[in-house]
Amino acid sequence: MSQKILKFIVIFLGILIVICFLALVYGLYIKTTKKQSNLDTNLIEYNLNLEKGHKITDIDMIDNNRILFTIKSNDKVYALIYDIETSNITKIDTSNE
Repeated sequence: MSQKILKFIVIFLGILIVICFLALVYGLYIKTTKKQSNLDTNLIEYNLNLEKGHKITDIDMIDNNRILFTIKSNDKVYALIYDIETSNITKIDTSNE
C-alpha cells in the first residue's frame, strides 16, 4: 500500500517538473520574441559645455524631463541639472572642504 502511494507521489512530482519546465521555456520564448517596433525612442542632443579635465561621474533621471549629471574636476564635485524640454542647464555647486 505505501509503495503504491510513494510511486504515485514520484510520478505526480515528475509530471509537475515537466509542466514547469515547459512553462519556463514558453515564457522565455514569449519574452525574447516580443515585438520591439512599438517602443518609443527619443534622441536627445545636449551640450553641457564642460571644460577640459571635467569628467561626468554619474547620470541619473530625476523625472521624465530632467537629467542630473554629477561632474568631477580635480578634487571638486558639482552637479548639473539638464531640462530636456527647455534645454536649460542649472548648476549645483557643493563644497568639498
